Amino acid sequence: MSAPDETTRPGRNEETMENKTISFNTGRHYSANGQRIAATKLECGRVLFVDVDRRLEYVTAAPCELSERNVMRAYDYNSTTDAYSVIPDYEIRTKLCSELEALARKL
Repeated sequence: MSAPDETTRPGRNEETMENKTISFNTGRHYSANGQRIAATKLECGRVLFVDVDRRLEYVTAAPCELSERNVMRAYDYNSTTDAYSVIPDYEIRTKLCSELEALARKL
């Protein structure tokens, strides 16, 4: 599978909180803005991601590399768990998710 065409699916790679973070638009039509997702790798190796257009927060069920492909594979095949079960601390979870939401909204 080839890399996504950046002219049709703009994405960003940024360094935040010493974690690599990505954001991308899947091109799916869940809202007028498509489907904007941002993700970051957690210390446990799993990936936390938010879908701002559907208002969803998930963590991959297993550790994986941080990439659009892995996020979408987990998303599409229901290989996820809720963010609460992995990050039970409300303040930490809310801060991480808010930062990801802000990043995805820039797309």
